[in-house]
Amino acid sequence: MSPPTPIPADARPRQQWLLAALVLGCVWILPYALGGFWLYLGAIIACYAVAALGLQIMVGLAGQLSLGHIAFVGIGAYTGALLEKELGLPFLIASIGAALLAGFFGLLMAQLIRLSGVYFKIATFGFGIICYQLMHNWKSVTGGSFGISGIPPLEILGVDFSAPSGMFAIAASFLTITYLLFLRMTNSRVGRAFQALGQNEIAARSIGIPVERYKMAVITLGCIAAGWAGALIPHIYQYVSPENFTWHESLVLLIMITIGGHGSLAGAVIGTALLIIIPEYLRDLAEYKMLVYGLLLIVSMTLLPRGIAGTGKALFDRFRAKELQPVQEAA
Repeated sequence: MSPPTPIPADARPRQQWLLAALVLGCVWILPYALGGFWLYLGAIIACYAVAALGLQIMVGLAGQLSLGHIAFVGIGAYTGALLEKELGLPFLIASIGAALLAGFFGLLMAQLIRLSGVYFKIATFGFGIICYQLMHNWKSVTGGSFGISGIPPLEILGVDFSAPSGMFAIAASFLTITYLLFLRMTNSRVGRAFQALGQNEIAARSIGIPVERYKMAVITLGCIAAGWAGALIPHIYQYVSPENFTWHESLVLLIMITIGGHGSLAGAVIGTALLIIIPEYLRDLAEYKMLVYGLLLIVSMTLLPRGIAGTGKALFDRFRAKELQPVQEAA
């Protein structure tokens, strides 16, 4: 399976920042306005959107398809839980430790970029399976199939954030920081190098971009984001279980960024929100969740091949062209 052709970042820089303000504004305002269960759901959306953003810069921006990205979310979740529960470290330090350890393993996996063709993608799939088996069978550390429970309350500087509103505020803050950092990066020299790498590796190499170094950098960054998101999971679910990090979940992350729109940070957030909200209204079909996701993917690829964000951008550009045409004709 070849990686999808990345589209350029959402739009021009000014439009990107306006779109970021719109998306993040909705993320912050809607759960508080709706209240109740939506605060809990909003925390889950924000958490997985951080992981999806990490996958987006790897796949949508730089064209490095990973089939085991959920493994790094799991590394972050277990690391954060163990650092807080066993060593008594505060949440912020534990979350940074979780992100760094996930980034370290991401850097190790990035050494596999020397594999050509589909072999790198298959290797990332294998890495995900290995991590799942370790989570499931290393019982003295991970608790095996029972996982880890008894997670300490989420506190920052003595303030308790374990209530749904506080948990959502922390998750939304993680998402906001990650989104803005990645948006800044996409408009930098490094971000443009990632885009060149994703569009044509041979052309990128011909203009002097050190392709292998940038591949390792973008994979490590994506895994750091996944680990940072994972540190939130023990507090959202009050436990960590290996069943949250199967290969199915890696596919769900890929479907999130595909439906949202490849190469689009806003699309990653929109796709994540859709794929978390829709199953809540289809609880009776829980056993057929992957079937529903598959149908959504087929319908999306048929009707919206650029994803929601890419289609929205195309419609906006067409509308803008019509608005400018009379002005140009008059001139």
